Amino acid sequence: MFVWITNCLAALAVSAVLIVILKRVSPAFSLVDYPDRRKRHDGVVPLCGGIAIFATFTMVMFLRNGASTLPLNFWAGLLITLLVGVVDDRNELSAIKRLVAQLVAAFILVNPLAGSTIVTGVALPPTLLTISFPLLTLVAILFVVGLINSWNMIDGVDGLAGGSAAAALFWLSVVASVKGVSELVLPTIVLLAAVCGFLAFNMRSPWVARAKIFLGDAGSTALGAAIAYFVIMLSIRANIAFSVLLWIVIVPVVDTLSLIVRRLHAGRSPLAADRCHLHHLLLDRSISPAATTIIIVGVSALCGGIGCLGIATGASNYLMTLALLIPFAAHSAFVFLSSESGVNRIQRPRSVAVSQLTSMPPMAARADLNMNHVSAPQPAKTRPGILSDAV
Repeated sequence: MFVWITNCLAALAVSAVLIVILKRVSPAFSLVDYPDRRKRHDGVVPLCGGIAIFATFTMVMFLRNGASTLPLNFWAGLLITLLVGVVDDRNELSAIKRLVAQLVAAFILVNPLAGSTIVTGVALPPTLLTISFPLLTLVAILFVVGLINSWNMIDGVDGLAGGSAAAALFWLSVVASVKGVSELVLPTIVLLAAVCGFLAFNMRSPWVARAKIFLGDAGSTALGAAIAYFVIMLSIRANIAFSVLLWIVIVPVVDTLSLIVRRLHAGRSPLAADRCHLHHLLLDRSISPAATTIIIVGVSALCGGIGCLGIATGASNYLMTLALLIPFAAHSAFVFLSSESGVNRIQRPRSVAVSQLTSMPPMAARADLNMNHVSAPQPAKTRPGILSDAV
């Protein structure tokens, strides 16, 4: 316990110090975010939060005993994800390039060569038993890629992505402790402490009027990758049904799947940007940015607590899996009510006259999994608190 406390305090302090330092040098490396038509924040904000978090995490994990409890494939996959995010923050990579890099990172993180994969917790049909390993490995890889992008997409309000990550990491550390998976307890709480150091500068509070630093694509995608890895490893090491562990990350997962379905139904690309995320729906109902973050992080923590309670009490895997329909139904009902009231309706694409196109101001745009950064700032009246419109 003493080792956990000292390592967490070290991570918290180092994270805060690195943020102060990197905040000053970020402009020199073009790691800054400009406000524009979608990203309604005040002024130029450094994008080095993710770098500070994972530099802290790496230092604490390796310096504690001269070695890390995590395997090489974890560090390799995480490094690829982080570096691709940094390049994307500076130069805006195409969706294809980022997706390919994420698939490579996910393959390395899942490490099918180890001969183990996620646990279903239910009996598979006989026809699937012979292909269960490659099938479940594919599910694990897609889960990593999906969570990378889900965490990137929720990074749209001060403190939201970091707060949701903190809630997930807390419950993952509790589950690892309850199940005796000691090699995952320290990494999850150290990363949690590093995230908390970042949140001191990113989450609104009586001392912080608005975010002074952003995660950037590097931070949000690397958090998604790390959390996905911990979920998969807990499923394998503690023999926990993967579907039950989904409770810990169900909020960003539901929000992402809902958006993809709604965009496809509207005849739009699932990669197109809009303002129909859960946090946008709340903001457009005149809920403040700080309250929006508290609501979504609170719901995430509640869902994670339900999953942890189910695991600790040995609840039926079938029951816990079936109960996942509740957050899906609740999210769908909220989206439906918002649509009925005319808020954030996803519309089908309309044709635009040539004369209209020529009159439009030039702007940089891209259709991809995360529309976080547009290179050309546009002066306009802004609503403080909303960060980049993540798809």
